[in-house]
Amino acid sequence: MLSSVYERSWRTSHEKLKAIRCGTQFQELEGLFLSLSLRKEIRKACLLNPTRNFETEEQVLERRFDPLTGLSTFVAKGRLQYIERYFSTDRRLLEKLAEASRPNCPFCPERVEHVTPKFPKDITKEGRIKIGKCIAFPSLHAHSDFNAVIVLGPTHLAYPRELGAETLAEGLTAGLEALKAAYKANPELAYGTIIMNYLPPAGSSIIHPHMQALASNVPFNHQRLLLVKSYQYYVQTSRNYWAQLIEHEKKSQERFVCEGNYLAWITPFAPLRFFEVWGVFKEPLKPTELESKHLAELADGLSRILAYYEDRDILCVNIALILPRFETPQVYFNPQVRVCARFGLAQPFLSDFWAMATLLHESEVVELPEDYAAELRRYFR
Repeated sequence: MLSSVYERSWRTSHEKLKAIRCGTQFQELEGLFLSLSLRKEIRKACLLNPTRNFETEEQVLERRFDPLTGLSTFVAKGRLQYIERYFSTDRRLLEKLAEASRPNCPFCPERVEHVTPKFPKDITKEGRIKIGKCIAFPSLHAHSDFNAVIVLGPTHLAYPRELGAETLAEGLTAGLEALKAAYKANPELAYGTIIMNYLPPAGSSIIHPHMQALASNVPFNHQRLLLVKSYQYYVQTSRNYWAQLIEHEKKSQERFVCEGNYLAWITPFAPLRFFEVWGVFKEPLKPTELESKHLAELADGLSRILAYYEDRDILCVNIALILPRFETPQVYFNPQVRVCARFGLAQPFLSDFWAMATLLHESEVVELPEDYAAELRRYFR
């Protein structure tokens, strides 16, 4: 169980930290703890290029390492022009698919109350959770112990910009209410997340916009990695990594996008996905401490990112709100949302999820996060 991992890690790290602090070099080591290590390596690939009469060509790649997790990403700067067309969605094709699927769509308002499942009464006596224009109910095909679907309004095909901050906030609220109710009914469901797959290339089997809320007794893989690494960092430094990250990015301004009352928006130093953006809450809030004011600011930021994507002709996106454990006081992890772009819906279809990502868990991006952070700032003014 994660709790036992935390306990073992805490004992080991606490003993090491105690020994360090008893030594004369504590001040020097503490200074090292307080500066993030943004590691990158310049790697070069050499080839004889047939388009240049087989002249020797040297291609420069940056390999960046996430300062918390150590996960690496290859940054192929200048490659965007080569693959940019794959992000575009054929809107005529999309609208054709939307029209074909509309008559049998289970999420459209004339059918949603009749063909979608209901929650057991220990989740909600009403069977479904309704917040504004959004409605949450159990997934007919569960992907985890608890799996709710949240339909984002009545419109069958709504482009990302059309969703708007209000609808996104209602969807997030419905998802969080579902997670709270699930945890209350079964305290084993302590680790939750809210995700969104927009359009088929991003993993959505139904075009009608929707989110999903999922929970289980142990964290989802990347959620677990972030929780464990954040805890280890806190034990070693007595500092909250996410607060320090925000402070660092604000000071450097390279990847800093915007700061609100409750969140800071940044692009990650080592993105795992294309045009990845993070929204990090400034406080280590428990899921039950997230109020309407927090979700409203979160939804507003998401709507701005979606507008930026759409202006880049990017429609297919993934979103994940990563939460700490329910009802466990903690000071080391801040709730956060992650957003990324996916290849578009067009023929011939090309997936951006290939063997390096699926089986080697290695990432490649084609745009420096510093560059698209500068573009994104204009959308937060």
